[in-house]
Amino acid sequence: MKRRHLLASAAALGLSGPSWAQSYPSKAVRLVVPYAPGGGLDVFNRPMSIKLAELMGQSVVIENRAGASGVIGADVVAKSAPDGHTLLSAFSSQILQPHVLKNVPFDNQRDFTPILEAARAPIAIVVNPALPVQSMKELIAYAKANPGKVGYVTAGSNTSQHLTGLMLEKVTGAQLIHVSYKGGGPALTDLLGGQVQMGILVLGPIMQHVQSGKLRALAVIESSRAKAAPQIPTLEEAGFGGATMPDTWIGYFGPRGLSAPITRQINGWIQQAAQANDVRPRLEAAGYEVGGGTPEQFADKIRQTNDNYRRIVAAADIKPE
Repeated sequence: MKRRHLLASAAALGLSGPSWAQSYPSKAVRLVVPYAPGGGLDVFNRPMSIKLAELMGQSVVIENRAGASGVIGADVVAKSAPDGHTLLSAFSSQILQPHVLKNVPFDNQRDFTPILEAARAPIAIVVNPALPVQSMKELIAYAKANPGKVGYVTAGSNTSQHLTGLMLEKVTGAQLIHVSYKGGGPALTDLLGGQVQMGILVLGPIMQHVQSGKLRALAVIESSRAKAAPQIPTLEEAGFGGATMPDTWIGYFGPRGLSAPITRQINGWIQQAAQANDVRPRLEAAGYEVGGGTPEQFADKIRQTNDNYRRIVAAADIKPE
């Protein structure tokens, strides 16, 4: 009788036989980061992966799968077995892809299991100090006076960073030249080297360079100031609210079909890792704002983000390419 009750309880949890009895994780966990090393996702996930490995009792291996503005790495996870051993860490711009790209090989709301919105990752508009501007208004005035001569780097085409540049052109009439990379790391290298004058990049990897004076931050693209850098105005405060983007978040996903018990276990581990005394201060010092919540709340955030991007893309009259 007890065995029947146990099996019934397992069935109610969506588990059965061997999968219910098997401990998770049973092997190394692959954490796919769909951009090149050195960018905002990498900076966030390096300390997180170390702490997660301690909590899970298995190695957590970061796998950078750059290309197609994050689509290639995300597709790897979408096609993986839903056993919790392959996970995706992605920016909110993953939700933008179907609105600006043709033939995206997955459906964000069908082919992934939302696990957690782990953090807000503000994006800043920054310039190399060699560019003679001190504010967004001066930047736009300079770009108008020098059409086609101000280039800006992003972590990839058809990202929220790129969309910000397009919206700035639309609302100001300035002509900016987009220089796309396969991640924020390579983009930052060329910005620091002076090969380009401007960047729209995640605040985390550039914080130290803003603080040292190697880069000058002009605005954050979201609706509120970054807690780690409250001196940087928002685009709206700088006079260009029409180019404001939805909050940039970092989320964790599993493939479609990941069981609810494993999803909640991973959710708990990620939150515990982010709140750890040897992790949270590092993340916050780098500009990230640690979040939390349930998988269901994250699913709601994904739907909200999707609606916001749809509205902005329609307003900008951007057609999928």
